[in-house]
Order: sequence, then structure tokens, then C-alpha cells
Amino acid sequence: MSAISPKDGPVAVTGCSGFTGGHMVRELILQGYKVRACIRDESSWRGQDCVNYLSRLPNVDIINGCDLFTPGSYDEAFKGCSAVFHVAAVLGNSADGKSQPTGSGDVSKDVYEGGMVGTKNVIDAINASGSVKRMVYTSSMAAVSGARGATVPDGYEWTETDWASDEVDPERWNHPRNAYSKSKVDTEHFINDAADASGGKWDAITMNPAMICGPILFKAQVGQWIEQIGRLAGGLDPSWPSKYDMYYNIIDVRDLVKAHRLAAESEADHKNSHGGPRYVMHGSGGRSALRFGTEVAEIIHEHFPRFVLGKPATVTSEGKPITIASKVLNDCKKAKSVLGATIRPVEETIRDVVETSIELGVITPKLAS
Repeated sequence: MSAISPKDGPVAVTGCSGFTGGHMVRELILQGYKVRACIRDESSWRGQDCVNYLSRLPNVDIINGCDLFTPGSYDEAFKGCSAVFHVAAVLGNSADGKSQPTGSGDVSKDVYEGGMVGTKNVIDAINASGSVKRMVYTSSMAAVSGARGATVPDGYEWTETDWASDEVDPERWNHPRNAYSKSKVDTEHFINDAADASGGKWDAITMNPAMICGPILFKAQVGQWIEQIGRLAGGLDPSWPSKYDMYYNIIDVRDLVKAHRLAAESEADHKNSHGGPRYVMHGSGGRSALRFGTEVAEIIHEHFPRFVLGKPATVTSEGKPITIASKVLNDCKKAKSVLGATIRPVEETIRDVVETSIELGVITPKLAS
């Protein structure tokens, strides 16, 4: 079997200067694992902040120079490891030619190739190691719903059998704005094919999270959804992806990385389970699709009633009230039943984002007079 435990030797985590990667390292060391934490550049501001945090944790070896765009850069890190948690990804807000210095600087190209080319380099290192038994890949709900989100009927519930590319016009699917979804879909298929081609030497499991939120461990983790929650609590308007209202489909990062670990340790027949070796991680405590401008703001106000909150637009960019095609309760059913995953209330997640944003000096609350 490919299931692993701390007794099987060290494990490697890619993308450790990121939000999920840093939490993945923490989850593993708390459960007794020795971890090789892979980062691209320990001298960058992000790398320095990450190293400052990780160096305080027990049983962590920081491996510098692990770059998705550089073949062979993971070989030394994976040697002798029993498993690889492939968390690293190139996101649209980091593919700017600076955060990814060895990329092309073209956002859609680097997002796509960060998934495909980067994962090929990771898989080559797994094959070269001779020791890795299991790979756990962090994909996204973008590979499940993605471009199909506006076309499904009311009451539709996404499951592991859904793919974002299903029944989508090829021209639309290949548009640069779908680079992230396409990257995740194609990378998942690529990983599954590579695992099969290994002849049983290693297998692969995929986790498909929605918007990943939760407490911040170090400042360099601030980005995307957690940054916007912090801005709202700090009396500022949202800055990304736009000032307009949208729905937040939150999964707590702590629940997500725990599910990653449980998947690595599980002896279940993942490949022949519902939807194959992938697990939707969408919804928090039974709630999903929270309106940022109203429901998320209300939760922050409940926990921090003295704060003056930001005022995001409560309409879409077309000036219309926001609507959603499918408001369903998605509570990670498969992950809970097969892996034993647990999901905390979303109110706790949002509260902890705000608390740690204050603790780290990311935001300064404005108090009502």
C-alpha cells in the first residue's frame, strides 16, 4: 500500500512560502513528521519571512532553490522521502514577472505552465527519488466547477465526478482567462497518468479546495481572499480581484491541510472511489456561497462590533444586484466519509483571519467614535 506514516521517513512539501504550504508544514510536524520544506528563494522578502517562521519549528529542513520552472531543482529535496505534498502553484496575482523571476512574465502562460511544466519537474523528481510512495496534490474547485459555474441549474451540487472542462466550448475553455482552471484540470489528468505509468511505485491523490482562508502564520502569506477579509475588517475596500461584490466559498486552511495528511495516511481505495482519487474541499460547516459585502461583513461585525468596516460594493460590475446560479450546501461529503476530514464553522475561520491580521500588524482596526 502507498499509505504513509511518520515512521516511513521524511516528507516533502512544495510551495512552503505560500499560505497553504506553510500550514501544511505546521500540520505535519504537529503529527510527528520530519518535513523538507521547499522554497524557491530564501533571500527574497517572502523567503526571508517564511524561513524566519519555519526555522522556529521542530523537525523541519528548509530546502532552498526549489523552482517550479527549473528541472531538477526538487531532486535533492525528495531523495529518501516517503511522500510529496505538492502545494506550490503560480497564481494570477503572483505571475507578474517579479514574484516568478524565472517565468515568462505573461500571466496566463505562467499560470498554466506553473501547473503543467512545474508539475512535470516535480514528478520527474519523484521518479528519480526511488522512495516516494504517494503524492498529494493541491488542485482547486476551479478544476471542478470553473467555467461551468454559470450554466448549471439551481440546486446543483458539485462532486468529484465534475470537471470544469465538461461541455464547455473549446474556444471559451482555451481563453487566457481560464488559464488557472485549465491548468488545474490538465495537471490533475497529467498526475494521474504519471502515477499509473509508475507501475505501482507511487500513487496520487488530489484535493480540490474552494477559497482557502484561515489564520495567517507570517506576513508573506497574506494574499487573495484572506487579504480582502483583512481589508474589510480594517475599514478598507477590497482591492482584488475587484471592488465589486462576489460570493465567497470558504474552506479553512487548517481543515484542508488536515485532509491532505489524512489522505496521505489513508489505506482507502482512492482510485476506485466516487470520482476517483480526488476530494472536493468546499463549504465550511455546511455553509457556502457567503456574500462578501453583506454576510462576511456581518460575521466580522458580530465578532468585532467596535470596528469600522470597509464598504465593498454590493452590486456587480454591471451595477446589478449579485445573484448566484447554484446555492447548495456542500459539506465535503466524500472527504468526511472516506478520510474522516473535519470542517469547522466558517464564522471561526473569518474571526481567525481578522485576529491574526491584527496580531501580525497586517491591519490596524479603525474604532467607531
